[in-house]
Amino acid sequence: MTARGALLSSGMMRVMVIVPLVFLAACSSWGVNRSSGRTLPTMPHPFDPVTLRVHGLTHIDPTGPKVGADQCLLVLHFELKDRFGDTVKGLGPLKVELYKPGAGVAPGIETQALSWELPDFADPEANASRFDTATNTYRIPLIAGKWADQWLDPGNEGLRERAPAWLKVRASLSTQDADRRAVLLSDEFVVQR
Repeated sequence: MTARGALLSSGMMRVMVIVPLVFLAACSSWGVNRSSGRTLPTMPHPFDPVTLRVHGLTHIDPTGPKVGADQCLLVLHFELKDRFGDTVKGLGPLKVELYKPGAGVAPGIETQALSWELPDFADPEANASRFDTATNTYRIPLIAGKWADQWLDPGNEGLRERAPAWLKVRASLSTQDADRRAVLLSDEFVVQR
């Protein structure tokens, strides 16, 4: 090989090495952040529940399964939402209360008629089993006395002593925030026919 051929061969080799390096260098960021400018959230748990809403699917079922002759079911539907308004799941003991309106000299005054404690709602397995994916709500059947169904009957003023034909459900979930501080999420819903 001549000196000129060796020089060409050496020059070609340099070009074959330099050209790919230039292309690779063009793909790098050259120290500039090309991201959208967003960083990871500073909140450690941005999707924790911040609100509880008793859903409109909540109702009294007079003939549900596992209901005795003198019983009915209060079927509670509720949803939890994060700070972005999206439905999420949450852990913690759940308390449900049922109120009925007062009659006679105390109209508008409510009295607590029933209450249920659900401590197993803090267990992930039990909690997940109560989540209804079709409605994105928790579905909780609660046994109540038959009077609850009869109370909602508009023609049954004798039982209600002329009180309005509605019942109020209050659901409260005790959970924790990112700093493990106690948080109580609560909502009320009026059940009518």
